[in-house]
Amino acid sequence: MKPLNKTDDVEKYKNFGILTQPFLDKNYIYDKVITDLEHNQKDLKSGYFLASLFMWIKKEVKYSHEEQIQNLKFTRTAKEIWESKKASGCTDYAILYATFARTLGIPTTILHTAEYDWLQRLKNGEESYVHYGHTFCECYFNDSWVLVDPTCEYITRTYTPEKLELPYKIAGKNVYIPYFRGLDLGEKQNVETHNKKMDKLCSMLEI
Repeated sequence: MKPLNKTDDVEKYKNFGILTQPFLDKNYIYDKVITDLEHNQKDLKSGYFLASLFMWIKKEVKYSHEEQIQNLKFTRTAKEIWESKKASGCTDYAILYATFARTLGIPTTILHTAEYDWLQRLKNGEESYVHYGHTFCECYFNDSWVLVDPTCEYITRTYTPEKLELPYKIAGKNVYIPYFRGLDLGEKQNVETHNKKMDKLCSMLEI
């Protein structure tokens, strides 16, 4: 996947998508986020600000194994996720993070990736009911794009867009291949629809 640029992409990812429509006041979000910051860090230029944002989200919205919540995966807007106070997984956290970051004026993508070993199996024609991937955000902050993992609470300042080799592991794996970058999913999807789209996009990747 191509790297993000500092002209068109910065402007594009200031916008909101279908699932990432703003619903909280900018000043409210800002006041909540700076609660955990030192006095001299209370501004948007602080590198810690991006981390403070996902820490606030994780305090307010908890991951849920409940079948009812898991059945809602890929089907909810940021507002619906927030009001439920329960997340079905990484995509929910990324949707919330992108919504709030853009509300604060920070250009932010949603980046869907496939786990490398799973992707190899897909390319080899091996069928798998379970799809392995992870959703990140990319934020344009302090004049550069950085990779943000709102779920695992990690920020990577230098990364290769075509192949994410993480300095930490997610379920024992740390290599992920991006296959889709957008404002959000573009529509509400059920798991079956999401997985079919993931299969189609990932089958076209060169690894």
